[in-house]
Order: sequence, then structure tokens, then C-alpha cells
Amino acid sequence: MAILIKNPIFAKINGDILKATDLTHVFLSKGETLFQEGAPSYALYLIIKGQLKAIFTHKDASQVVLNEISAGDIVGEIEIIVGGKRSMSVVALSDTQLVKLPKAAFENLVEKFPEVLPKMAHIIEQRLRHRQLVTILPNLFGPNVTYQEIESRIEWLHLRGGDPLFRQGDIGDSLYIVVSGRLQVVVEHKDGKEQVIDEISQGESINEGGVIFPGEKRMVSIYALRNCELAKFSQLTFERVIKQHPDLMMTIAQNILRRQRMRNHTLPRSINNNAANIAVVPVSPDAPLTDFSHRLLSALSAFDSTLYLSSARVDNFMEMTGAAQWSPKEPQSIRLVTWLDEQESKHRFILYQADMTITAWTKWCLRRADKIILVAEAAAIATRDEMRTALLNAECLTTNVSRILVLLHPDGSQQPSGTQQWLSAWQPKIHHHIRWNQEADFGRLARFMSGQAVGLVFSGGGARGFVHFGVYLALKEAGIPVDMIGGTSIGGHIGAQCAAEWDRETMLRVNRKGLIEMNPYKAYQLPFVSLLKGMKMKESSVMAFGDDTQIEDLWINFFCISSNLSTHQMNIHRQGNLEKAIRATTAIPGIAEPILEKGHLLIDGGILNNLPSDIMQQFCRTVIVVDIAEQINLTVEYDRIPSSWEILWSRICPFKKSLQFPSILDILLGATLLSSNGRAKIVKADADFYLKPPVEQFKRLEFTALEELVEVGYQYTKNEIENWQNSGTEKWKELEFWIPKKSR
Repeated sequence: MAILIKNPIFAKINGDILKATDLTHVFLSKGETLFQEGAPSYALYLIIKGQLKAIFTHKDASQVVLNEISAGDIVGEIEIIVGGKRSMSVVALSDTQLVKLPKAAFENLVEKFPEVLPKMAHIIEQRLRHRQLVTILPNLFGPNVTYQEIESRIEWLHLRGGDPLFRQGDIGDSLYIVVSGRLQVVVEHKDGKEQVIDEISQGESINEGGVIFPGEKRMVSIYALRNCELAKFSQLTFERVIKQHPDLMMTIAQNILRRQRMRNHTLPRSINNNAANIAVVPVSPDAPLTDFSHRLLSALSAFDSTLYLSSARVDNFMEMTGAAQWSPKEPQSIRLVTWLDEQESKHRFILYQADMTITAWTKWCLRRADKIILVAEAAAIATRDEMRTALLNAECLTTNVSRILVLLHPDGSQQPSGTQQWLSAWQPKIHHHIRWNQEADFGRLARFMSGQAVGLVFSGGGARGFVHFGVYLALKEAGIPVDMIGGTSIGGHIGAQCAAEWDRETMLRVNRKGLIEMNPYKAYQLPFVSLLKGMKMKESSVMAFGDDTQIEDLWINFFCISSNLSTHQMNIHRQGNLEKAIRATTAIPGIAEPILEKGHLLIDGGILNNLPSDIMQQFCRTVIVVDIAEQINLTVEYDRIPSSWEILWSRICPFKKSLQFPSILDILLGATLLSSNGRAKIVKADADFYLKPPVEQFKRLEFTALEELVEVGYQYTKNEIENWQNSGTEKWKELEFWIPKKSR
């Protein structure tokens, strides 16, 4: 027993107690297996002499040697602490002698000597992060860079939630790899305001520029969103690795360019793409949390490995009653933390289902969350009850961890209503309406959770915008998911109808009545404020959308853009009265009456951003852009501007040649698109899929071509989808992954 007594874990335990413990000797020949990955864990082993190797098997069946274990070391410590099956195989590298300590005997020792647990946990922590780094390095730097090359030069850093890794303006000279946890990238502007532009999760590298250009000031600040473990590489270590693997510079350069593009965007492109830990929390008393978690689990599992954990499942996995309810202050909680850390290394996503009340397990869920889904029955009332008050004060809900509100509906028989009460109460980053009888809604939520959401963006362009609905129909028919819709001007008008999930018949009937029969674009008045009557425009808008429908009550998340004449900035309408927002986004200056909103004048969004794919990129990874805007050429072949009477007379007199001079409508529309056309060239270059339907033969106010335009959009998009499919590009493969097989 001498070697057992000398081991630091058991050093303070009385030798007589150890001798009385149920210990047995185990002998292995070279090449013999001690235990296989997936086998039950019944014992802990201590090597007396000889050497073993631990082998880990990846999902693709490839294997990697995690480490070699020599005399004096322990083996099988993770499972003996946390329960469950063996997470690796252990094979003898030479003839080896071990001492076997059965699990029951180990538990008796822990009961008498609780200090054994934290000592064991320290060893487990080192081995877990070693295993995580071994898995990360090939994905990050390629298969030729091994852990052994840099192991002795790594400096490990631990950050608690809220701690800075570094701040903007600091001098950079190191590279970091996130081994566990999640961090947030923040730009601090000259006016003192901070802007979150990115998030960094497990397996990503940080500050590559710091080792390439040492001494340069950091361009951003980075903070831990929750507890993080990072491996720090000095400039010297980095240079040695680069000398051995010069091709590694290409990967590093790509990371630098990606981050630079993030900083150059006014709005970030779909941050939170790789959330690992998702807490599911009830915010109404009757929320069917378990059933909801199972449905989301099924949808997420289609994307990647997903583990569902409730307090009961944790107890079962760990084979310890009450394990999930240990508080961080209890010594036994080391077992829970260790087990949860191990699960994060095995699964891309973990669904942490909270209890229905504030318990120790609910607090663990919040503490470890990258995102928090707040689940409520849509028909419930958002009240300031004990649960809500406790959650608002709970750890993590007061940090920058994203909150996502999910409102559950039994089916789609009734349009959502009253969403604003929930948004006001919880201030989520985004919300989703989920119909219990529609799997597609859970698929949409899973895409947002996994950072794979698909956004559809419609541009302005007058009556030609009817083509947008044909595009939407073709995408829907092909099974291509549309998770969020945004638009400007007529693009916002039609986009709202798509977000409300109108069918073809409803769309044609409503627009025929509102824009053709009511004909608001022929309701002229004395042009003191606008050429067209504002009341007539409102009547048409109310007829289409109702006077009390809210943007947040649409089935699909939606936004539209208007231009604020008072602040000279874009207004992004994501909440509020829908018909008013539609009138704002379509208010062509000089033609339609501006919209008054809290003392501000709002006009057509095309003035500032006629193609708002850059806004969509804040929420969705894949963006499909539909551009119907035209480059208006107002070049004229006249020496002077003819008078109004000359133009009129030329058009009514059969003996005179008609003067073709730009009309007031041409001039105003040209002015509307003047500033946004340059911006559109930039944002559409970033679009993943770009559609330009052939609508040049239609006039800007040719609303009577409604059905023909819808059909043009439908047929054109069907052909483009075939082209995408035949192209076989990586972008199409990503999109195709989400298309139901029956639709392909």
C-alpha cells in the first residue's frame, strides 16, 4: 500500500484505513486492455509500475492518444467521480501492475475524508482541458499540429463571467484558444458607447494579429460571458509552430480577415452562431417545459450532437440521487461540475431544462447558459410573480447572455396577439411564435439556436414589388426555410404579408382591393405636404393589415426600414403598429405623406437603405436577397426644360411629337434611390443568394399587373433554385441541409 499512501490524493489518509480497504492487484500484459470506451465504471486504478495509454474515439471513428499514464498516476478517475460509462479506452504500453479500488470502497473513503474530492477534481480538470485541447487543435490549425509540440509552452488562463481578457487599446502579443466557455467582442466608440460585434465560443482562436504584429494596440475589448478556460500562446511559441507548419499562416490570415469584416460592419453578422449551452426556463406557470424540450431536442439533433438534461436526468446519468440539486458551496458539487464539463466536451449543444421553480438546478442552468429560452403559453398573462422576480435577479439573466422568448400556441387557427406584454416584461433579443402542431416552427427555432437561420430580404421598387410574393411562394414550395423577413418600401409591404403567412389567394384578393380598386396612388391633392392624400393611403393600409395588428404578432419575425428626416438615420421597425410601419416604409417623399412618429417625420426607407440585407445579417447566417430596384437614368436630350403646358400639349395633340421628359414621379423616385444605390452594391455583395427577377418591362406604378408579377417571381425563382442546386456550392449545401427530403 506504500505507493497508494504516497499518492497526493490519499496522502493524509491513515495507512491502516487504506489497508482495510477492499483493494486488489491487477496485472496487464503489453497490448492488453484495462477497459474499453463505453464500458461500465466500477473502479479506480493506481499504476504501481508500467505504462498505459488513453485512447479517445472521435465521431468519425478516428482515434487519438490523449495521454500516456505512468507509475504513480491514477486511471478511471472521471467516471468514479461522476458516474456513467467509460469515456475512453485504456491499453497497456508495457507490462503493467495496478491497484484496483472499487467504487463502493472509494465512496466510503470520500465519506470519511471529503478532502479527497477536491484533490481528485484538480486532476480531472487538467485531464479534461487536455482532452478538449487535443480535439480543438486539429480543427483550428489543421491535422499536422499536435498537442505534444506545444504542450510545455501553453499558459492556462481562467476567466470568470464578466472578466476581461483584454481591453481595447491594450498592447497585443499573444494568441488565445477558447477551450471552454464563451466570450464577447466589444468595440468602444469615441462617444463612449459600446457595441457588441461578435461572440467567440469553444474551439475558436483570439487575437491572431497580436502574434503576427506584436506591439500593436488591440482594436476591441473581449469579456467572458461565463466561466472560461483559455490556452495562451506567446509570440515565441507561435513563431516556432509557424516555422514547422508554414501553411498555418493561411488559416490565421482567414481568421483575421473575418474579424476585420465584423468590425467594419455597422451591425454584426449573425453573432451567437455556436451556442453550446441553452437553458430552457418557464416564465408561465403552465408551460409544458418537458414536452417543449423534447421537441427542440429533436430539431437540434438534426444539426449536431445534442444532450438534453433535466434535474431528474442528471441524477440518473450520474447514478446519484439529488446530484442536480447540490449547491456550489457543497463539496459534492465538484462531482456535478466535473460531469457537466465533460458533457460539454462531448456534445455541440446541451439543453438545460430548468425546474418549474427556482431551485439549485435552475440556478445551475442559468449559470452555465450561453442562451436562455424563456418559454410561455401565449394565452397566459405576463405578470410580476415570484418566478419572474427570482429569475430577473438570478445569475446570468443580468448579464449579456441572450434571452429568447418563445410563445407557444396550440395551432395556427388564431393569429398571435398580446406579444408586447411579454416583450416589455422580458426584453428578449428576439421572440418566436411556435405552433404546437407544426414541426417547421421547431425547425425554425433550432436554426436560430444553432446560428443557421435563413433570412429573406425584399427591396423597394414600386408596383414591381408584387414579384416578391412569387419568390416567396417558390422558396416555400421548394422547402427552403424562411426564418425571418425584412424589406424596404414595397418590399416591406409584401414582406409583411409573407411574414403573416398569407396564401396566394389571400395576397391577390387583398392587394387587388387595396391597391387597384381603392387606387390610393391616384388620390391626388394640393401638394403642400404630398401629392397623394394621406387618408386614402391609410385606408388602403388598414384594409390590408387591420388597424391594430402589431409587427411582433406576425408568425415569422419581420422588420421594415424607414428613413427618419428628423434624425437623418434609419428606423428599423421590429415592433409596433404594422400598418403604420408599412405606410412609413412606403412613404415616397413628395408623393406620399410622411408618417409622424413621436415628433419625427418618417419617409420611404429606400432613401437610406433600399436593400437591407446588412440588417438581416445581424440575425441570420444565410441571407437571400431579392433586388427589383433599377438604376434610373435621367439623362435628357434637351437644351432646356420644357414647360408643363408644352409637355401636356405634346401628348394631347395628335400632330405633335410627344415630349419624353422625366416626370415628377421619375425625379422623386430617382432621388429616393440615389443615396441607397451605392450602399446596395456593398450589401448585396455579402448576400449568400442574390435574385434579380426580370421586371424591367413593368411600370413602377403598374399595380394592375399584380397577378402577372407574382407569376414572374414564382417562375424565375424556380429556375434559380435549380441553378443553385446544380451549382453544388457550399452555401447551397448548407441551405439544402435544412430542406425536408420530401421537398427535394
